[in-house]
Amino acid sequence: MNVIVEDHKHDYGCVMLHFNFPEMEKIQDMFNPDDIYEDETDNSFGLETEAHVTLLYGLHEGISIKNIKSILEKFSFGPCKITNVSLFENEKYDVLKYDVDGDNLSEANLQLKKFPHTSDFPDYHPHLTIAYLKPKKGNKYIKALKGINFTLTPLYATYSQSDGTKEKIDIKIKK
Repeated sequence: MNVIVEDHKHDYGCVMLHFNFPEMEKIQDMFNPDDIYEDETDNSFGLETEAHVTLLYGLHEGISIKNIKSILEKFSFGPCKITNVSLFENEKYDVLKYDVDGDNLSEANLQLKKFPHTSDFPDYHPHLTIAYLKPKKGNKYIKALKGINFTLTPLYATYSQSDGTKEKIDIKIKK
């Protein structure tokens, strides 16, 4: 069992698929440091350090790792197409991300949504975040990355609970 207890708590839990994506660092190396959005009170901003796709954010406290594993074991995850670099924009920052298309991502999301959760986003759009940038700084990187796509195979999943407990979960992988 691979359990990590982080030093900070979250409002909700989440389930993520993780990838080996060394090209992400090369992409991040192109960023002007002055363009990167950081928050002294929350280290989840800035450059993304774990290449992942969130299957569901917003899980309420009390959902066990056993519950999460019972959902994920129903699925096999294969190579994912990482395409269409784009932005989520808001007043505080731009989120530079790629769209992700892969087998069973949406299906796993639907099954996980059967657990108590809170979400402000009714539609699931799998994506891989590269960085949080200051407002209006993302478009120049969109232009630089346009047409640069990847195919990545997930390695494992994690369940990060709101209490800071984070557990690695083995998944079935299609070749």
